[in-house]
Amino acid sequence: MASEMKPLSPHFTTTMAQAVSPAERAGTHRPVESADPTPYVDGRGQRAPRPGLYEASARTRPTPTTHAIGDAPTRVALRTRLFLVDLVVAGASWTGIGSTLTGPASLLNRLGPGLGAWAVAIAAMRVAGLYRARTCASRASEFWRIGIANLCAGVVFAGAGPRSDISPTVAFVCIAASTVAVAAARWEFVRWLRAQRSRGRYQRTVVLVGSNEDAARLGSMLRSEPELGYRVVAVAGNEGQPSRWVDLPSSSSVTDIPHLAATTGATGVLIVPFALSSSLTEHAIAVSRNAGLHVQLWPGYLGIAHSRLRNAPISGEAFFYVEARTTSDWQVRAKRVIDVVGAVIGLTLSLPLTVVVALLIKLESRGPVFYRSERVGLHGAHFDTVKFRSMVQVSGVDSADLYALNERTDGPLFKATHDPRITRLGRLLRAFSIDELPQLWNVLKGTMSLVGPRPALPSEVAEFDEDLKRRHALRPGMTGLWQVEARDNPSFNAYRRLDLRYVDNWSLQLDFYIMAATVPAVASHAVGALRSRIDRIRRQK
Repeated sequence: MASEMKPLSPHFTTTMAQAVSPAERAGTHRPVESADPTPYVDGRGQRAPRPGLYEASARTRPTPTTHAIGDAPTRVALRTRLFLVDLVVAGASWTGIGSTLTGPASLLNRLGPGLGAWAVAIAAMRVAGLYRARTCASRASEFWRIGIANLCAGVVFAGAGPRSDISPTVAFVCIAASTVAVAAARWEFVRWLRAQRSRGRYQRTVVLVGSNEDAARLGSMLRSEPELGYRVVAVAGNEGQPSRWVDLPSSSSVTDIPHLAATTGATGVLIVPFALSSSLTEHAIAVSRNAGLHVQLWPGYLGIAHSRLRNAPISGEAFFYVEARTTSDWQVRAKRVIDVVGAVIGLTLSLPLTVVVALLIKLESRGPVFYRSERVGLHGAHFDTVKFRSMVQVSGVDSADLYALNERTDGPLFKATHDPRITRLGRLLRAFSIDELPQLWNVLKGTMSLVGPRPALPSEVAEFDEDLKRRHALRPGMTGLWQVEARDNPSFNAYRRLDLRYVDNWSLQLDFYIMAATVPAVASHAVGALRSRIDRIRRQK
């Protein structure tokens, strides 16, 4: 069953060393006993004998994280919270809207159909698997299941029509309202959960199976984007390859996956098939399932959206067909029409706000109302973006001090939450993204789009590699996939991955999704910024 593997690169060991907790870094995790004769490497990277599975002392036995999603109480708590969200929102839709739109009738006849539809909707959502993480991983699939569940509820609701004068129109309005309301509430729940996970809570602890460069990329992605909800606590390679992991329990045999999971509290495995032979992959799946672990396979297709993968089995074996990314002329023209119409409407509606903001900027500090900045756009062309000025014109702050405040330390981007150059009004404008409203003029002129990659500075582009420069194939946008998925994530890897994923999978459908996600994303960011500001003021007192 042996197969060859490439030696682990220094990049991988460095990446995984940064992914572990302080307890793991101290070497408290230890490998476990197995019948396999291949050597183990302890938490400090030294070869060590295999201790018994249950003979570790209280000091060396790892303590599973309190907020690991695999812990039964935590998993139940999250499902209960989501269930209560659905219960309240669906109930308000069916009983509130339903009873309001129902014709003249007694209170029982007005509330009865709504209560019945409410119960059916909740039951149908449970049957549809809407309380399982793997079912809700696809937003589109989740939305359609919510719609079907509410359609079932609508049948029950409309069935009471002869007794309470419920018209098909009223039933349709209730179905649409409940579907949209529940989907929006679940969307906000996901945003809350991602925020919690970015702080290290509700993480699913997993064993990473594979130790080649593909596994290194996966480990790097999970480390730099904790909001995805996974934390690697152990690594398994394959037989015949000595383990070279730093600060993580590890084994060179996939047979030891159950023992690694038992000692680290892992509830699942992430398998990188290209790191193993097909027989070892099959064996890793078998031993993991027999141990009751969740099993996920990562094919290593970074940049290919799951919507482009089609299940196309051959003789019962799992095969995927990759749909070509086709960009027709009408979609390009439609995107431009949407940009122009959206910019005109946005500029018109925001005109009163623009006047107020301009006056406040003038009253607060000396300097122009607008700030112009050179950016790199479509096909690498340079242009000037226009924003409301949110900083003092002359700061007097040393550049070295600013560099020390930079929260984005793994790439050329700069972000400082507590930048001393930002004015009090500027903090408010930035919190609600109001400072970016003048960029609608850039959209109208055609140098920007409503949706696209983040407009980069020339100094940032100078440090981009050729692959990342592919982002210039599309106009930069006022909002984008990175802004709605990982705006507060300081990792440059997240910025790079999401911008390229947008470029490689662009479609009008994706643009509509991003525009719909922008409003709750901005609202969530604003609330977080205001809370952070309030907490900082309290600490200063």
